[in-house]
Amino acid sequence: MLKGILELLEKRGTLSVLEISRALEVPSSALRPMLDFLVLKKKIVRVELPCSSGCAGGCEDADQLLFFKRLDDSSHT
Repeated sequence: MLKGILELLEKRGTLSVLEISRALEVPSSALRPMLDFLVLKKKIVRVELPCSSGCAGGCEDADQLLFFKRLDDSSHT
């Protein structure tokens, strides 16, 4: 599954949790720990988007507003 996430991000670029979840047919609740693991391993990075709605910090919990992208392997060797 981790390889599938990496391949998807390599192919399609920056994607939201919702997009990854739909593409891989995996619930976002199961996907989030895998994404966190890949961030820790420096395989992907979380993409911060500016919050334009003035929300009280709930944006990062929304699957359609939390994005990830693949890191270039050569930049972390």
